[in-house]
Amino acid sequence: MRFGNTRKRRNQYLLDVKVHTEARNRARVRWVGSWLAAAVVISLTSYGLYRMGGYGLNRLLFENPRFAITRINVETDGALTPQQVMRFAGVRVGQNIFTVNLREAQRNLTLIPQVKSVEIRRELPRRLVIRLQERAAVARLQPSSRQLDASVFYVDRAGVVMKPIHFNDGTVIQPLMAHSLPVLTGAALADVRVGRAVESEQVYRALALLDALEQTGAGVTLEVGQIDLSRPRHLTLTTKQQMSVRFDTENYRVQLRRLKAILAWAQQQHRTVASVDLTVSRGVPVTFADDARAPRTTPTRRT
Repeated sequence: MRFGNTRKRRNQYLLDVKVHTEARNRARVRWVGSWLAAAVVISLTSYGLYRMGGYGLNRLLFENPRFAITRINVETDGALTPQQVMRFAGVRVGQNIFTVNLREAQRNLTLIPQVKSVEIRRELPRRLVIRLQERAAVARLQPSSRQLDASVFYVDRAGVVMKPIHFNDGTVIQPLMAHSLPVLTGAALADVRVGRAVESEQVYRALALLDALEQTGAGVTLEVGQIDLSRPRHLTLTTKQQMSVRFDTENYRVQLRRLKAILAWAQQQHRTVASVDLTVSRGVPVTFADDARAPRTTPTRRT
């Protein structure tokens, strides 16, 4: 009798466990279903709001004729025309001002070797301003390679190499230059990478010499025609009057003071200097164009 009751209670227990498990499963399914339904509703609502917001934003900004560009102000100090600047930047009148990618337009302009710096900004509602500063060439760069003899390269004060820009219609844009430029001869082939700075120390020493000539005022008197870079420690300057001056690559100011004294003395004596070797610290060798004798040594003081 006890055995029968025990079996009955066990079956009742198993039935209760089964009923509770099924109830929990049904509750879990209802919870998951509710969560999925809520997620679907939220997703559809978010997508709808996104589409509505995008449509409203397009109508309000990107497709609004009120923001169509009517004027593009181009401020430049060089040879590029406003039309060429706009062409390189990829902007035009009539374009929506908010569709202009300022960073991309600026990058397009800075890829031009002649361009030193660029600033682009919007002036709402319809004006775009482009301020551009071009590099000024201070010398021509003539490489020693025969492959590039016919090519023309320029270098600015910072050593950046430039070339003239050729358009399909035959238009040629030269870099900004104030006057006829001296030629740097003997440059290495690796120093003619357009848009990049040279690596040769000799080129930078020649540029430093041109700066020193300009600052001391000697450049106006000398009228530099070319500077030979072929010797590692020396620079040989040739003027347009065919006077040759050899410089050491250090202490340009001291050497220029010596040169100024020599030229002043030659002028007083009505003599024409043909060559000067300033690499010698004492007893500077000087030859005169009207003197066929051996070079004269001009004593100079160490300064």
